[in-house]
Amino acid sequence: MLTATVAEGARTGPPPAVAVERERIARELNRYTIHRLFGIGLKLQALSASDPDSGISDHIDDCVHELDLAISDLRGLIFKLGPRNV
Repeated sequence: MLTATVAEGARTGPPPAVAVERERIARELNRYTIHRLFGIGLKLQALSASDPDSGISDHIDDCVHELDLAISDLRGLIFKLGPRNV
């Protein structure tokens, strides 16, 4: 009986409360965290463009690249948390 219940749970996905919580977390990560990181990246790009001959410009560009990678990673996690996988 327990095995049948576990198997049924595996087929139907997580309980509705878990699905709702995953969606909420995904929305909040997208709404706040990704937007903040994107804004930081834009500010750094503007700073880098203000003095392109500066040696620090290359370091800023590296930081922007790392922020882009972090945003990409977060978007992948959000996609996994979202309603398509619950």
